[in-house]
Amino acid sequence: MNNDHSTQENTNALVVYKEKQAKVSVVEMYAQMILDEMEFNQKAKYLRKQIDASLDSRNKALFMKLTAEYAALTR
Repeated sequence: MNNDHSTQENTNALVVYKEKQAKVSVVEMYAQMILDEMEFNQKAKYLRKQIDASLDSRNKALFMKLTAEYAALTR
């Protein structure tokens, strides 16, 4: 009888542990999504600024390279 109670406690503890791990995983996933979005926005902003500078300096080769990068990023 004591063994059944111990097994039930272990099962309950495992369920609680797995639920906590699932919550942590979701939080980590959201945090990663936020970081990815921030990285994307920074890269896009940087490329737009560089594209504008290449237009100002009339550097067609650089403009073509940067616009290709920007297009690939925003697909």
